[in-house]
Amino acid sequence: MGGSGTARFLGRIWFRALRQEGPALPPGACLILLNHPNGLLDPLASAALLDRKVGWLAKATLWKILPLRPFLAAFGAIPVTRPKDGGATRESILGSFHKVHEVLARGGSVAMFPEGVSHTEADLAPLKTGAARIALSSPVALSLVPAGLVYGDRGTFRHSALLRLGAPIPFEDLAKQGTTHETVEELTARIRVALRPLTLHEADARCLALAQEVGWLLAEAPGTRVDLEALRLRVRALVPQLAALSAKAFADLEARVHGAQACLRARGLRPDQVGHPYPAAEVRRWLPGAILRLASAALLLPAGLLFWPPYRLAGWLAGRFTDEGDQVATLKLLGGALLFPLWSVLLTVAAGFAWGWRLALLPPVALLGVGLGLPILERASEDLQAIRGFLRRRDPAVPDLLEARRQLLEAFPELGA
Repeated sequence: MGGSGTARFLGRIWFRALRQEGPALPPGACLILLNHPNGLLDPLASAALLDRKVGWLAKATLWKILPLRPFLAAFGAIPVTRPKDGGATRESILGSFHKVHEVLARGGSVAMFPEGVSHTEADLAPLKTGAARIALSSPVALSLVPAGLVYGDRGTFRHSALLRLGAPIPFEDLAKQGTTHETVEELTARIRVALRPLTLHEADARCLALAQEVGWLLAEAPGTRVDLEALRLRVRALVPQLAALSAKAFADLEARVHGAQACLRARGLRPDQVGHPYPAAEVRRWLPGAILRLASAALLLPAGLLFWPPYRLAGWLAGRFTDEGDQVATLKLLGGALLFPLWSVLLTVAAGFAWGWRLALLPPVALLGVGLGLPILERASEDLQAIRGFLRRRDPAVPDLLEARRQLLEAFPELGA
């Protein structure tokens, strides 16, 4: 059975690229355990990528938000009342566990976020014990599968997401002992150990931040098309090496990296453009496609500008309602789902009164055209950036930037592999 059709549809709209890595889900009942860095985008990306439909444990308070109810139903969400939200009783919690066990008993799969909260912290939040209790009390055998979510830029429309599945967590020895305090704590610890390496979470926030900055500096593609699995592996390899540096060496490296980032921003260059030779054969291959994409983008631009107001309004409203990075994308998605159809209806009515009802369908057709043309607009934007990089290939700062890259690869030679 494939994943959620609703999730795949919404995922294609919001994300430019969705990628899954790691072993396939085992056959039969699975309890899938994910980190939670990006609000409602986390179940969306996961459900769009998983090869089967899964039920989702979700906090009961979400059902109080009327616009979310159709999505919760489409995702097969199972409400759970959390103690922090009030109203949780032993009976209500056991009732949620029972619903999960019913799905598992049918050979189905359920996904949940054992952190219990979406957040932007560097490390995983302390894990709740619910996942361990569900697994240990399951009436049927199940696979306990950790999965990490990594985003290119979690708050931005049309960026990328990676779902990295891990090997099932062994817990047969604990299951034989039953659901005791000791077995629950031990299995929760095993879940944390299995989950963290699949993510970009780490206890040392400063090391993690610098490792990510170095990873992006050495990226070999535009930010929206960076190989997130390669980036994840690079960051995970860097963190222990950075942690082993002396305070002075760490500060020096940090200063060099920040200086290179500032230089790139000031010149409007991407890291992968620095030092690129732009061979004539490559330019000749690229040029016809670029001309076609730029011409197509010019034709799509009026329709894009027609729907620029709801796009900007959704972003503005998200910023007004929250400053929490893990909630921005959720609010943008929900705002866009409301504002774009509303704006299209308003334009349709206005067109009908202004030009007659035969032309009233132009706005929804324009919206469809913009949606279908998004990949062209994105590639055209990259073409313009490529032209900028070509024109600045002899910028006086390029030698210094190349030297900074050389020093990074010299200090961490495995990054160039």
